[in-house]
Amino acid sequence: MIHKKINIQKIIPALVKIIGVILLIIGLVAAYYGPMEWHVYSFFSEGGSFHYDGFRMGSAWFGGLVVLNSGYYLMAALCIPLAIGHLKLRRWTVTLSRLYLWFWLGAGMLLLVNLLLLVPSAVELNLIQDISVFEFGMFAIALLFVTVILPSLGLFFYSSKKVNALFKKQDTHEYWIDRYPFPLLAVLLLLGMMIIVLHYAIFFQGIFPMFGQLWFGRQPVYLITICILSIGILMYGIIQLKAWAWWGTLLAVAALAISTISSFSKYPLYQIVLMMKLPEYEISLFNQIPIVHDYHLVNLLAPPLLVTLVLLIHSTKYFRKGIKSPAIFRKHSKSLHKKRSQ
Repeated sequence: MIHKKINIQKIIPALVKIIGVILLIIGLVAAYYGPMEWHVYSFFSEGGSFHYDGFRMGSAWFGGLVVLNSGYYLMAALCIPLAIGHLKLRRWTVTLSRLYLWFWLGAGMLLLVNLLLLVPSAVELNLIQDISVFEFGMFAIALLFVTVILPSLGLFFYSSKKVNALFKKQDTHEYWIDRYPFPLLAVLLLLGMMIIVLHYAIFFQGIFPMFGQLWFGRQPVYLITICILSIGILMYGIIQLKAWAWWGTLLAVAALAISTISSFSKYPLYQIVLMMKLPEYEISLFNQIPIVHDYHLVNLLAPPLLVTLVLLIHSTKYFRKGIKSPAIFRKHSKSLHKKRSQ
């Protein structure tokens, strides 16, 4: 028993360090490719080797490159701080890791469900016949491992008492993120993702759901900007546990959810592509992917909004009268006051 305990005591710190190194490598690689990949636009612009008529702001591939290239920055911003937390054994690392892993698991399950929705179209088009049972099985196992099993193992690891004890032993300071209600951390993360997605919408001709309709062009950009600014203000209020922020966020997300469901459920992806009036080259490419023609974006966009609403309703108790934000930040404020007085 003693031998096993000694081994576990050695394995867990080593495993945490290995995770930190892996995250650091991923973050640094992403930080390297982030700036470099912006040069890809020159390949598709006029005079570039992959240029085609219509590649510009508002074309599908232009927006796609924005999403892909900014993804490198997002990966670096998430992985590098988390890597430092692992290598230095900072206490906030456990909370942040659990938050990201829950998001990873939720996003993975959402992806799996949406892929399953494409199976009937694949069967109807006889696309599965070209894939062997072994290839399909290997793909399914790999996809399940990345989207569900891996984040689930991560959550089990960071929920371990031994892992938590290791970080608490090395870092006795209690950070505000460790005292802040975890469901609200998830809300803040989802609201932050909404801000990012709204920015992306501008690059796709300003597409915006308006209670049963889809708006494009300059006019919806004003609404997108208002939404981004409003969500930012509401996030500040949520951090401070203000009741007005809870009500404002609930109403705003509910309105956005209703508008998204009523709008995107009406139009299949192919019809949206035609409404966007994309370049002929992009439409011809899209015609070669019939499996997604009848796909509805509501299946991808609505669930995160509904999850945010559920988390907000679950977090009602944190905004009741008598519960104030200083209770969460009191220790941090006192420590700052002591340092300033010294």
